Amino acid sequence: MEAMDIFADDRASELLVRLKNSKRIVLTGHRGPDGDAVGSTLALWNHFKEQGIKSTVVFPDAYPKFIHWMNGHDEIVLHSEQPELAQELVKEAQVLFIQDYNDPSRVGDLQHALENTEAFTVMIDHHQRPTHFVDMMFSDEKSSSTCEMIYRLIERWGEASKLSVNTASCIYCGIMTDSGSFRFPSVSSRTHHIAAALIETGMDHSVIHARVYDTSREGKLKLVGYALSEKLKVFPEYHAAIISLSLAELEKFDHEKGDTEGLVNTALSIEGVNFAAFIYESTDSIKMSFRSIGDFSARDFSDKNFGGGGHHNAAGAASSDSLDQVVSKIIKLLPNYSKDLDYPAP
Repeated sequence: MEAMDIFADDRASELLVRLKNSKRIVLTGHRGPDGDAVGSTLALWNHFKEQGIKSTVVFPDAYPKFIHWMNGHDEIVLHSEQPELAQELVKEAQVLFIQDYNDPSRVGDLQHALENTEAFTVMIDHHQRPTHFVDMMFSDEKSSSTCEMIYRLIERWGEASKLSVNTASCIYCGIMTDSGSFRFPSVSSRTHHIAAALIETGMDHSVIHARVYDTSREGKLKLVGYALSEKLKVFPEYHAAIISLSLAELEKFDHEKGDTEGLVNTALSIEGVNFAAFIYESTDSIKMSFRSIGDFSARDFSDKNFGGGGHHNAAGAASSDSLDQVVSKIIKLLPNYSKDLDYPAP
């Protein structure tokens, strides 16, 4: 189905009728929430509230401080802080939204509650290869972001003209962060038309950009400097670059959630590099972020070698192995992809 058609059938209208007749609506996003996950859920939360529809946002864990400015963020229920309440909300929901993820495993400890809910489930997501576990699915792999899809859904409802500054700001933030500030290949002319419509609500795009990208702590900048000067490894023969950070190294700089956001893209920006990996140690596993330019699929690399997922040029995975084991495995895999990675940058 073409991207522009996914909201064109009767399902969007049927969903709106269902929402207006439901009292327990829950909006969920993936663990390790980013700007698109938080933006898309809070966009609907704000829009619903303004239309007299009550809803609750539930996330598995916390999100970066640079998106704490979004209206309604202080109303979000975190499973990591209120596990019983979060599970109860998910299990007892009448309508449950699955936003910016397409597989139950992406919600961590909320998975059991998600898989056992009696709610009518609705997926709105733009990642590849969705798992069919919901009652109503809106999946568009070509969309720049889930937030772009949220705008299109609200537009389909005939309510785009009712967008408030709060709702528009959430949508814009998600589009901006997931599209690399409108520079990734997933950005289309429609993306820019939507951005223009959001700006016309009166929201200030420059303020949003500053809140997200220009509020760095000193510790974050020192961490980034350390990562680039001491932990960056470039493999020119494979057109690849790798950055790895241990938990001890992160703690040395008083690491906060979001401090390493975009670090993998910095590695990818090196001339001649077509594939980059950022690997870091968390308290429970080793996390990986993969980025690529052009034809090489970061998602296929992640899926085949680590059981991960994501987009063609941006993917992620997790492992129970040690940091050294994961880094060593990636380095040993590079020769297998030497021909696939040997192409000029677009």
